[in-house]
Amino acid sequence: METKETSVGAFIYKIEKGEILFLLVYSERNKEWGFPKGHIEPDETELETAKREIKEETGITDIEFIKNFRCTDTYKIKGTLSTTKNRIIDKNVIYYLANTKEDFKCSCDNEIGQGKWLNCNTATDYLKHDNQKKLLKSAYMFIKEAKNESGIK
Repeated sequence: METKETSVGAFIYKIEKGEILFLLVYSERNKEWGFPKGHIEPDETELETAKREIKEETGITDIEFIKNFRCTDTYKIKGTLSTTKNRIIDKNVIYYLANTKEDFKCSCDNEIGQGKWLNCNTATDYLKHDNQKKLLKSAYMFIKEAKNESGIK
């Protein structure tokens, strides 16, 4: 039996000494590095979900979403929750791009163990899934192009 599931998150970045750095978070549940994301709550927009998940998983509240960037990662996983155990989940993760000047703070929900600010090349070394690597590189190129065109911060 297949179940559909949608999560929303963001590629969070900051520019330090002219270098674009992305925030990766370590999921204690999955034992892998990725990006802040989570399930949409009832009556919540995608951006509201992304903002809430960023706050819950990183402690960051001062973020600015970058216009015209939205991408989706689609894959299948085996369910891990009691309601989806042994089911194949058709997973969609929607990512936005967000800038911050804040630093990672300890997670409030114990789901995320740590966070690291990494440049794009190093970040891709930490990521397990090729789709995530490809999407992160597209976010990096989007920032580079926007920075060249309009002086994005």
